Amino acid sequence: MGIGWTGRPDIYYRKVIRSDNDEVSLDADMIRLLIAIDESKSLNQISDEVDMDNTTFKQALSKLLEQGLIEPVQKDIPVLDESFLESLRINLSKAIGPMAEILIADVIEQMELDPAGIPINRAAELITHLSLEVPDEENQIQFKKSMLTILNTIRS
Repeated sequence: MGIGWTGRPDIYYRKVIRSDNDEVSLDADMIRLLIAIDESKSLNQISDEVDMDNTTFKQALSKLLEQGLIEPVQKDIPVLDESFLESLRINLSKAIGPMAEILIADVIEQMELDPAGIPINRAAELITHLSLEVPDEENQIQFKKSMLTILNTIRS
């Protein structure tokens, strides 16, 4: 995650076509951010894409909002239930042993996720972060494959 958002890291924005003819003023950072904004991308995804520091990103976003060039979008993102977390625990335990549960809790906390409902659009990111903790490359690959298979089954 390129930017440490507290609160709602999965907020989405879309571009707005203004009906007035008022002049707007854009700097290079605002233009770069405006180009990257797409209502299918969360702020986390956009911040990673534009590679701005936290302060610059927030300032550019605020200016775009003030000028009415973007607006927030409400999205209901499906969440994964306890069965996904249980599969995660089982598969990671096979790869690294009894430390799996502690590691899962730590990574979920670092990613600022709610263990009671992990957004489905962040599950692959969670799997990737956890797989990096598996020391053996073969076990790492097996863990990723098994979890991505489960995730794909859930998505269908």
